Amino acid sequence: MSLSFFGDEESSRRTLGIRERQILYDSAQKKCEDCSRDLEFSDVQVGHKTAYSRGGNSTLRNSVSLCYGCNKKQGTDSWDVFQRKQGKTAVIDRMRNMLTELTLQKLKDLAQKHGVKLKGRFHEGGLLNDDYYQAPSKARYVKALVGVVTEKDIKSGLSAMPTPGKTKRRRTTSYWSIF
Repeated sequence: MSLSFFGDEESSRRTLGIRERQILYDSAQKKCEDCSRDLEFSDVQVGHKTAYSRGGNSTLRNSVSLCYGCNKKQGTDSWDVFQRKQGKTAVIDRMRNMLTELTLQKLKDLAQKHGVKLKGRFHEGGLLNDDYYQAPSKARYVKALVGVVTEKDIKSGLSAMPTPGKTKRRRTTSYWSIF
């Protein structure tokens, strides 16, 4: 383990710890995330969405639960490339296209409904000290939602969500308009 310039320890773990593996296994519903084969906990292989050898971290966010065969097939390919080679991204691409067609407000509503939280990005100013936060973009919402929502969620959510300009407003009378 090496130390960085500021004294922070850099993680040199190549795989997840036992607790993180258990969380990954449970979140994958005890199946291989590629071929959907039922797995025993002792048979779980931790695959990386971005290979460790290509700069990927050993975190839950970058990990998938795989069987031995699928982990070997993936090799050092990224998860997206591995899925494309097997022809499995048609659904993902269709979902991405459907989400891209939605307005930013509808994407925010879907994210809230599914518990997806995105933070804005902080931008430091230069000499003029003009620091500011940039709200999450439409592309970031699409990327975050593509693996979470289903086509059914989008279609049912669209019918339940009010469209801009078609909401009914209650007519209110002010105190002064009565007199």
